[in-house]
Amino acid sequence: MGRLHPQRTGPSGDRHHPGDPGFTLAIVPGVTLAIRAPRRTLTLAIHKLSYFAVIFLLAPFLILTAAAQSPAIDAQFPWYPRLLGGRQKARSLHFLGLVGFVLFIGVHVFTVAYTGLGDNLGDIMLGQHTEKRGLAIGLAVAVIAIILALYGLTSWYSRRFPRQTQRMLSRVVFPLMHALSLGARSRQQYTVDDISPYLIVNGDPPTTEEFADLERGMFGGWRLDVRGLVTEPLSLSMEDLRALPTSTQITKHHCIQGWSGVASWTGVNVDEVISRCQPLAAARFAVFTSYQLDMAGRPFYESLDIRLMKHPQTLLAYEMNGAALTVTHGAPLRLRVETELGFKMVKWLRTIDFVDDYRTLGDGQGGSREDTMYYEQSVSI
Repeated sequence: MGRLHPQRTGPSGDRHHPGDPGFTLAIVPGVTLAIRAPRRTLTLAIHKLSYFAVIFLLAPFLILTAAAQSPAIDAQFPWYPRLLGGRQKARSLHFLGLVGFVLFIGVHVFTVAYTGLGDNLGDIMLGQHTEKRGLAIGLAVAVIAIILALYGLTSWYSRRFPRQTQRMLSRVVFPLMHALSLGARSRQQYTVDDISPYLIVNGDPPTTEEFADLERGMFGGWRLDVRGLVTEPLSLSMEDLRALPTSTQITKHHCIQGWSGVASWTGVNVDEVISRCQPLAAARFAVFTSYQLDMAGRPFYESLDIRLMKHPQTLLAYEMNGAALTVTHGAPLRLRVETELGFKMVKWLRTIDFVDDYRTLGDGQGGSREDTMYYEQSVSI
């Protein structure tokens, strides 16, 4: 059992208690605090306290700060990220939590080695440290070697066979993502004062001659074709869309690169279009195609579960911050799905197709980013 004894030292600060192992901490010049306990006993106590902090404090902290970065959670509970100072501050806090984990691992490994590697690994690997210390060290090294080998193998495989890796992981991620987030509804109600002074743009406008002709004509000849598994195919001009009930929302945009920004969007709820085209019962996904080309030189597209189309803040936007949508931000029309990451919100819209399975399109992964950059089809978290 450890004991604490203040004691006075000589001019040199030396202390000697034969047969009484422990630590001596200097309090003030000439006075020290002698902690009379075996080094391993003190280390065990420190380890237990650190385990408690990591499991019951640091791990929940990382979960809470990660949740504040989810577009689905942020959209449904916009008050939550504000508790942490906003999404960007939550990202910084999450990073500091990661630093805490790294420091814990480093200090833990050091103390295990410093206070008796053989004894400690015997306790960890064999449940005792009185014998077979060499075996314990050998087992520990073997476990570490296996972990490193698995890391190297999976890293090599995922880089060598990215499509196969994407498909295998999707079998786990896709149903889990849907179960956790598909029911989320955007309830964002930001104010005009919250609007970002500048909303970052990803992607360049289309460079095809067809789009250039539409731009020169102020998009007078542009039409949005709604087709596929629908009862009533539609071909809507901008005048047709503006004649439909209008909706305005001030919401936060979440980019997969980590940045975010708030803007006001005005347009038509996608549900208004759905009520007019009447998708068939077999239609499970809506596919939005752009005038822009993807990295493979094909029309850029993204697919979304048809249930997301019925959300009250899923919008076909033709105005931004009270003015007509600029070409830079997706004119003449762009999609807004406030529970998803930004790359799913297709700009420079050309068509909407209702399909029963997105795997028949492109490379079969559900979108241009999924086809060319191996993203997951559902990205609400």
